[in-house]
Amino acid sequence: MYNKRVSKTRLLSEVALFSALSGLGALVPIPSPVGSIALDSFPGYFMALWRGALGGALVCAIGHLLSSFRAGFPLGPLHIAIALLMAAVGVVTAVLKRRFGIIAGLIGGVSVNVAGSVLVAPVLGWSMVPVVATFLLVASVINAATAGVICKTLERGLRRFD
Repeated sequence: MYNKRVSKTRLLSEVALFSALSGLGALVPIPSPVGSIALDSFPGYFMALWRGALGGALVCAIGHLLSSFRAGFPLGPLHIAIALLMAAVGVVTAVLKRRFGIIAGLIGGVSVNVAGSVLVAPVLGWSMVPVVATFLLVASVINAATAGVICKTLERGLRRFD
């Protein structure tokens, strides 16, 4: 695991870089009733695995805001609550990864993300929650799997230099 202490400047630079990658992922939407579901959170999952809770939380939240901006904020101010939920996804992913490993961290992050589908109920109604949860599950699994594969590959590559 790559856990060396990094300076605040480096962490800020990495958060900015991975937030920009989230913006690129936001340009790849998953067709759904809510237009803000996209491939925007794999950089956040990656940062949670790679750098921990703070980096993961920031990139996940910023990634969601970029994705919802691209979609035209279809849920209005509710996107602020969803961004906070995505920050929690980053924290849960990092904490579970540190304690139980990468797969447990990613499963926990995906679970929190999908459970957050109840946030759309005030705007779309309770009948849409299972529909949105299905699309969130697909998108979140794709994002988490991408982050997991990249993280494991980098860890293997860095072991050669230790």
